[in-house]
Amino acid sequence: MEKLMDNPYAWLILSLCTIISFVFAIYTWIVGRKIKEISMDYFSNDIIKQGKNLIPKLDINFDGKTIEDLTATTFYIWNSGNDVINCEDVVEKNLKIKCKSEAVLDVQIIKQSDDSNNFSVDSFTATDINLVFDYMDGGEGVRLQVLHTGSSNDLSVACKIKGGRPIRNYTELKKNKGLSGFWRGCLNEFLPISIFLISVYGTIIVLQLLGIPYKGNVILVMIPSMVVMILILVLYLKIKKKIERALHRTIPNVLK
Repeated sequence: MEKLMDNPYAWLILSLCTIISFVFAIYTWIVGRKIKEISMDYFSNDIIKQGKNLIPKLDINFDGKTIEDLTATTFYIWNSGNDVINCEDVVEKNLKIKCKSEAVLDVQIIKQSDDSNNFSVDSFTATDINLVFDYMDGGEGVRLQVLHTGSSNDLSVACKIKGGRPIRNYTELKKNKGLSGFWRGCLNEFLPISIFLISVYGTIIVLQLLGIPYKGNVILVMIPSMVVMILILVLYLKIKKKIERALHRTIPNVLK
């Protein structure tokens, strides 16, 4: 026992086990906590810009007037938390899309995650769109198209959840990655390199503890190293997918 306690390799393995346990505890905390959060993202396509029609033979009029600027903006709005959001959880019981100028011409729901969500456009004016629903489970939401004049920057989604987080603008986060972009880079680039190093050096340390020297047994060391690396890599990919699924931080596939 004393020899084991004096062995630096034993302390290294113990430290690795402690780190893994700490990471696992953080993971279970992230997955287990209840979060109420709505995220939004949007994409815009200019149909007519400054009177220049992309399709010359197409004549577009609205309410008897020729349209000089026309943009189709597709909004994705979804529950990016892991707790159910009911309509009663939202202040005023609806989602609002506001426009700085009187630019909204029409709005249509293109797709929703499930028909039971019951998304519908309650009413809309040139400056406001009121969107109602029954509930959104984690990862569920709606895709809708807004036809409007002017810039898509004039449009914004307004929503306040009782006891929940402020609405998360995924479009702005993509423009200004900031700290989240740094951590995403670490997750996608640094961790796979760490997995490779842990697999190789961890196997060497274990074999040293078993009395098998690294020198002269390179093939014997590399074979278990590759096996360990594949197992850890598979575990890493599964955990990464589960975290992304738990947080629903990107547009749900069902809405794309």
